Amino acid sequence: MKVGDTITASQNFRKLMNIKIYNELQRIKRDCPGLMSNEQALLEMINVRFDVSVTKPTVDEIDNAVNEKYFTKVWHPKNKKYKYSGLAIVDEINNMLPRSVLDVGCGYNEFKGKINNLYGIDLYNSKADEQIGIMEYVPQGTHDVLICFGSINFGNIEKVFSELQKCVDVTEPGGLLFFRVNPGIQHDPVEAKWIEFFEWTPEFIFNSAQEVGCSVVNMRNDANRVYFVLRKDK
Repeated sequence: MKVGDTITASQNFRKLMNIKIYNELQRIKRDCPGLMSNEQALLEMINVRFDVSVTKPTVDEIDNAVNEKYFTKVWHPKNKKYKYSGLAIVDEINNMLPRSVLDVGCGYNEFKGKINNLYGIDLYNSKADEQIGIMEYVPQGTHDVLICFGSINFGNIEKVFSELQKCVDVTEPGGLLFFRVNPGIQHDPVEAKWIEFFEWTPEFIFNSAQEVGCSVVNMRNDANRVYFVLRKDK
């Protein structure tokens, strides 16, 4: 079954961004039915349960607040631990003489000033050249190289595949896309408890590459993550 078929078969359910948070909200509604008629009390319960501050009791609002808190106050980059998708990528990409490099989910923008002609975007980090997510990003033109290390890892298959498709869309034909992804490993800090980590597998990578018009150029384990490179064929 192709990735697109999987998404279509479950599109109504998969519109939910974070199944962990959805299930917990359902549990709260089941155990505390009185809260359903008192939105303020429900919000107070949600903010305590998820340790965030939201104004709407929705999955997307809570998910965004959980991620923002974790990636602005807890998470720190660990590029030095990765053999293939760490600092070694600098010379590899510069040797390609790139015209335009997009770093998706650049975090603290560590590759800025190291990789030529790089532009970093990140939804949560103010060190980015533009503080925006990949789905909202509007490029001035296509990029011949794209880096995405650790940022398309969250939510369900529909969300992950849509973000992958957007990465390919902003890359020019023949361009290369460098990825580091999570095979479903939960982060240790308690603040990451409600983050839904997508389980990337080699099968999903190969299948998705075919769906978005790419070839897999390279794939290998990199510490506790998976590193792979795509070439946009069309």
